[in-house]
Amino acid sequence: MKSTLDRRNFIKLTATASGVLVAGVYLHSCAPEKTPATMHKFSPLIKIDTDGWVTLVAKNPEIGQGVKTSLPMILAEELGANWAKVRVVQGDFDEVYEEQWAGGSYAIILNWDLMRTAGAMVRYALIEAASKKMNKPVAELTTINNEVLHTISGDTLPFEKLIAQASQISLPEKVEFKPIGSFEIVGKNIPQVDLDTMVNGAVEYSSDIKLPGMFYATVLKNPVFEGGVGTWDDTMARSVDGVIDIIELNNKAYGGRLLAPNSPNFVNGIAVVANSTWAAFKGAEKLSVEWDNAGCRMENSQDIFERFHTQLTKTSIERKDGDIYAAKRTGVSNFEAVYEVPFLAHVPMEPMNCTVDFKEESCEVWAPTQNPEALQNGLIKLFNLKPEQIIIHLPRIGGAFGRRYYVDYAMEAAILSKRMGKPVKLIWTREEDIKHDWYRPASVQKIAASLDADGMVTGWQHILANASRKTSLGREGRPAGTEIDPYEFPAGFVPNLQFEYGHVLSDVSLGQWRAVGHSATAFAVHSFLDELAILNAMDPIDYFLKFLGPSRMVPVVDDYEFDLGRMLTVVNKVRQISDWDTPLASGQGRGFAASRHSGSYVAEVVTVEMDENDKVKVLKVDAVIDCGIVVNPLGAEAQVEGGIIDGLCAALYGEITIENGAAVQSNFHDYRWMKMGEVPEFNIEFVKSDLSPKGLGEPPLPPAAPALANAIFAATGRRIRELPIIK
Repeated sequence: MKSTLDRRNFIKLTATASGVLVAGVYLHSCAPEKTPATMHKFSPLIKIDTDGWVTLVAKNPEIGQGVKTSLPMILAEELGANWAKVRVVQGDFDEVYEEQWAGGSYAIILNWDLMRTAGAMVRYALIEAASKKMNKPVAELTTINNEVLHTISGDTLPFEKLIAQASQISLPEKVEFKPIGSFEIVGKNIPQVDLDTMVNGAVEYSSDIKLPGMFYATVLKNPVFEGGVGTWDDTMARSVDGVIDIIELNNKAYGGRLLAPNSPNFVNGIAVVANSTWAAFKGAEKLSVEWDNAGCRMENSQDIFERFHTQLTKTSIERKDGDIYAAKRTGVSNFEAVYEVPFLAHVPMEPMNCTVDFKEESCEVWAPTQNPEALQNGLIKLFNLKPEQIIIHLPRIGGAFGRRYYVDYAMEAAILSKRMGKPVKLIWTREEDIKHDWYRPASVQKIAASLDADGMVTGWQHILANASRKTSLGREGRPAGTEIDPYEFPAGFVPNLQFEYGHVLSDVSLGQWRAVGHSATAFAVHSFLDELAILNAMDPIDYFLKFLGPSRMVPVVDDYEFDLGRMLTVVNKVRQISDWDTPLASGQGRGFAASRHSGSYVAEVVTVEMDENDKVKVLKVDAVIDCGIVVNPLGAEAQVEGGIIDGLCAALYGEITIENGAAVQSNFHDYRWMKMGEVPEFNIEFVKSDLSPKGLGEPPLPPAAPALANAIFAATGRRIRELPIIK
């Protein structure tokens, strides 16, 4: 993946007419000679004004994961800023930034070096300027609290006194980073920069946007996947006070369902435009529509899962190490189990919405999107716009979890704004949001193990059958690529190992969901390991540690290695902090699971209690995480808690069922999530590390479901192989 860091002098300094020092990303053209004439675009990351304030731009979408705080923290650290004199603003979409998206827990991973370099470049310029002004050697100068400090005399120069001189400094190709041990901001508990406005309700989400003369809209879609619009009567809808227009949305008129690989277009439906959201909702309720379902599969969940089970015997081999069948023949014993996971919806608190002001020569968008580049590409494709005609603002987003990586809802808003000649705010109802999601794929998984005389695994066969997210999204490549990858655990740990995939075609709309495919496979793999431990009369953590073996780097695939030392550390630590070896009261149980995701190593212990009605109550979750350097411990802890809660909720209650080609669930009454009183106690620890930070939004989620299921077994002796547990 190309990085901005590959470019020479990617940071440029200028001073504005008002005396503000501006440091920003400078985009080169593809011309071989990078002259000033070919270095054509400049977007600010850092501004230092004459009043001593430092303004930092948060370039990536803020979906609740905290990057609007953590990325500026990295900038401020290397700059030597005083956080109390820092302002943070959300950046609009700009192709010059690159990697300006949210997903896969990649924001910190991809931007760590970029933010450090940007901050260090400006620090270099300020120190060089101060050296000349103070007549002191550069080696004796440093930056701290928005000042350049002469470390010997204690003399200081504030940043604002160096603006003109610093803007004239030629920046080097490389800069030295601050020693990690000297960090003053990174690693400290910093509240989210929008916290006050979130608490008092003043923070502006996309759904809060108001523009002069704006219309409001909602959509009613065919509930059947891949269905279309037949005949419809809007007489009653138009009689609703405030309804302005009724417009059919036909994706065939805009290139069909597939907007671009990994960016599905909108689903066919009818839009109601009104002078208020409430009028639009009421108008949609009054529409009379005969949907066109010709050619649709009209699927049901029971049939889908039966096809999954059948496909377990009709597979392609995705990874083959050694000879699994020889291991089965020579093993002292063989054991197998089958697991099922359901379709899952995203259910962010803020339903899909977007505001668009489409004018003759421009299109301005306020988009709660994880993927602004896909939005820009969609607008270019659908309306033949040029990039410079598109402005995309990135307001704070009320949750996403992968759903807002797709821009179908934004395309609808753009079509309506262009049609009406006015700004349009489109908001989906909760029902449409749940029924027209891009769901986490359901699957059936069969794992078989061959064991030696000590109960250790000599052969491992993992077969997964489902409808592929990759196929549903129109991506090129093997359907298995998003469902069971060659690097799936325990690849590299078992000499005879085989991964197989059975592909089933389905109309159900599928997409990424928090932790993506690993949220499904981890449940099967780590439930199965717990079963092997019990089968061999061993403590589950002891068995897992014996399965892993001694500390080492384990080659998995290509340049991907599993750092077993880091995994052993988190496992042993969670054993300690959870009091794993201390007996529990009758009716209680502990369950364990651990996994690696997005470069982070996570181990979790879930403690449950069965109440008098034999219902499970989650009492406590202990978690230990090694994610490298923790940029903001306060935000990191919130991410871990949020990821685990999502995993527990999905395991306990999450399920989208399909009847007659449509999703059954429509709101929180039948797609249940945890209530505040059901949230367990958390005990979270991070491993202290000097390694570069890795992902954190998703890694805590996958172990939650197997740890919960294993805890229920410990408490009751009943094995959970099918989710959700409420079934």
